[in-house]
Amino acid sequence: MKIIIQTILALITFNIVQAQTLIPIPDTLSGSTINLFIAEGSKQFFNGFNTNTIGYNGSYLGPAIILNKGQHVTMNVHNQLTDTTTTHWHGLHVPPINDGSPHNPIMAGATWSPSFQVMDKAATYWYHPHLHGKTMDQVLKGASGLIIVRDEEEAAHILPRTYGVDDIPLIFQWQTLDNTTKQIVLNDELDNTTLVNGTINPYVNVPAQVVRLRMINASSHRFFEFGFSDNRTFHQITSDDGLLDAPVALSRLLLGPGERAEVLVNFSGQAGQSYYIKQYGTQLPAGYPGGPAGMMGGPLGPLDNTNFDLLKINVQTATINPVTSIPSTLTTNTVYSSVGASNFNVSITGIPPMSMTDFLMNGVKYDMDVINMTTSVNNIMTWNITNQSMMPHPFHIHGNHFFVLKVNGADPPLNLRGRKDVVIVPPNGGSVQLITKYSDYGDSLLPYMFHCHILSHEDNGMMGQFIVKPDGFLGLSESISVSDKILFYPNPVNDLLYIFIPGIDVHSSISCKVYSISGSFVLSATSMNNSSIDVSGLLPGQYIVQIVSGTYHNSFTFLRE
Repeated sequence: MKIIIQTILALITFNIVQAQTLIPIPDTLSGSTINLFIAEGSKQFFNGFNTNTIGYNGSYLGPAIILNKGQHVTMNVHNQLTDTTTTHWHGLHVPPINDGSPHNPIMAGATWSPSFQVMDKAATYWYHPHLHGKTMDQVLKGASGLIIVRDEEEAAHILPRTYGVDDIPLIFQWQTLDNTTKQIVLNDELDNTTLVNGTINPYVNVPAQVVRLRMINASSHRFFEFGFSDNRTFHQITSDDGLLDAPVALSRLLLGPGERAEVLVNFSGQAGQSYYIKQYGTQLPAGYPGGPAGMMGGPLGPLDNTNFDLLKINVQTATINPVTSIPSTLTTNTVYSSVGASNFNVSITGIPPMSMTDFLMNGVKYDMDVINMTTSVNNIMTWNITNQSMMPHPFHIHGNHFFVLKVNGADPPLNLRGRKDVVIVPPNGGSVQLITKYSDYGDSLLPYMFHCHILSHEDNGMMGQFIVKPDGFLGLSESISVSDKILFYPNPVNDLLYIFIPGIDVHSSISCKVYSISGSFVLSATSMNNSSIDVSGLLPGQYIVQIVSGTYHNSFTFLRE
């Protein structure tokens, strides 16, 4: 009876009848230079109501970026917001200076242009803002998009890969929309609707053959327990960051915020039929947001602990040369040996212990000026994460994939044995053990992040950071730092910071504006190219410099000792 009442209330909450809407398939961007424009916009989720949103290259969400392993790419992110932002390449293996963490802010009106080689395996990744304290606000308003990486190993398999036809991106979100104004409410405790590719009450047309669904939980807070209305078996072929060893047969798929999975569904011989991808909230473990209440009870959202339709699937005529079978094997994932590995322990606690909204990691909240752990390039490390709080936490580590060794002391299920970057840490004394190797990139100044991917938790300080020291490090004060055609030194600096922009005349004037890491303006200066600015009056800490010289715009980060 409780479930029935909740469902009725959810329907009353949105008293405007919505016709079914064909989901949009995100446009694609590819090549060696990608241009993204993040800006405010508006979208009609409900007829007659303009909802304020944020999107990349459009009003809501963003294009799918198609990359090939081994290619070099420059991402030009143009911030057309009136506020500072960042763009994090979630899951990609990039240096900290290119990661898009809180340490890579993009001021309003500025452009950030990280450039890197794609070193990741074929899978579905994503991008979204990551400004500390404002991540949830910007992501909930729609600022996110997919990254699809392709490689030769994946291409050797007979798999669906015609984008938008038999290879379909599905961005699932929980949202809170105001009952009257239909504006997005920045409170993820109250989620009262779900979206697929930014669409309410959506449907998609698929051919009668094997179809690949690229599924992402892009929500802030709640978990999805996916299944089909006919309880059919489907096969998961990737985890977050690469192929699984073999397709894993499932009838339910649990994804926490930030997690992705690619699944194969066989619709052969089913033309003319319709099915639904459903949320099976009643089958989530107790205490998981979106499911039944935990041992302490507490209020539920209007759709929590209910089963309902997420996406209607209409099966149509098969394409020419359809994929009709599912491969038996995919790859071989080689897990690092933990013998001789170093260890890092993370303990999650609530404050107070029974809290469902406020959490610490190792007894502290995030501080941008505090490094919580230091390792080095090529070091193998196990992470031992224990969760003493009353709710699960999707735990994300930047900069590199990891493998899950244990969940609550047991071997992980088959679909968690691939390359991951988010893992759900169970509540009430639950534990997860991970193993990773920090290859390729080191930076003794800029850190990588680790945090809960429930965005309200992250913004409230459930985050830490770690340094990966490069091999043979001699100290950045002995080197020149490079940031996309800007040379600046020394770094760290005490008094005079020298700046040179290759390709611009040494007699050209350079305008410099210096901001604190939180975005506050602290200093302006004008110098000639290959000259210096005096930063001796700044307090010790990290700063961002915006550079303007004629039509040239860029920025970089330095440390004042």
